[in-house]
Amino acid sequence: MTDKQSIDIDTRKLFNLGANLLVAGFINQKPEQAKKLFKELKQGTRVTAGELKADSSGSTIPVKLELERSEYRGQFNYPNFEISLKSLLQKFETETRKDKELKDLRTLTNDSNGSILFNLPSGVKIGEDVNVLMMSIEPLDDCLVVQLMFMNPEQFMA
Repeated sequence: MTDKQSIDIDTRKLFNLGANLLVAGFINQKPEQAKKLFKELKQGTRVTAGELKADSSGSTIPVKLELERSEYRGQFNYPNFEISLKSLLQKFETETRKDKELKDLRTLTNDSNGSILFNLPSGVKIGEDVNVLMMSIEPLDDCLVVQLMFMNPEQFMA
């Protein structure tokens, strides 16, 4: 992006971008490739996952994938991650089925950095550990980051 290039992307398109990126990176890949991507994310690497092209100007911005797991509980390995990811994608699919145009898509926005958190928490219990996975998208100066975030599950319990 140039010095202060501005992009305005519909929240529904960002949701679809994030969901499609996760499906392409983990579901539609060979298991070895999905595990390789998981390993990179687990190590804290921000992985380049594609680019977004503006229809009007033709300019592009890289799209990267990142994982925030500081709130994760229990053993963090690929099988447990895959269970959480598939649960999140199932939640996305259910939401899309209920509201095909995503008119009621619930989001939380951080005004200080412009990130959008899709308020569709997906909780999974593995053994005695409960984990909640969510997705956010954050615009940075040089890219757009799709972030998978494990959240403190206690904030979701009644």
